[in-house]
Amino acid sequence: MPIFEYHRRVRYADTDQFQAAHHSRVYLWFEEARTELLRALGRLYTELESAGIFFPVREGACRYRHLARFDMLLDVAIESVELRGASMRFDYRVSAGDLVIADGYTVHACVDRDGKVMRIPPDVRAIFGKSAEVAEA
Repeated sequence: MPIFEYHRRVRYADTDQFQAAHHSRVYLWFEEARTELLRALGRLYTELESAGIFFPVREGACRYRHLARFDMLLDVAIESVELRGASMRFDYRVSAGDLVIADGYTVHACVDRDGKVMRIPPDVRAIFGKSAEVAEA
């Protein structure tokens, strides 16, 4: 069971002349899901940035399984969040009903305003520790 699901439609702007979503869009959908997960957990990413905490992507991978087409309703699921000392990993699945469109992951470093790697602060760890509660909601 995913810990969070975000629903969106494939927009015309996401597609090419074949009306298939461009492969790069999947990473944008991953980002939207992360942002909405944080919102569901009661925080905004802008609040973390204001506190000098940033999570740039340092690694990512995606396996494309089926084309996503214009106007298709997608479920972008975060399957798991793994907290490490100074980074975190998100695992994703994008589907349309029973059809899996893509799955993948991103790893994010925790850095300060100067881009220096830092340990994930305890209050941020606590926020993501609540993600299991969101899945049950």
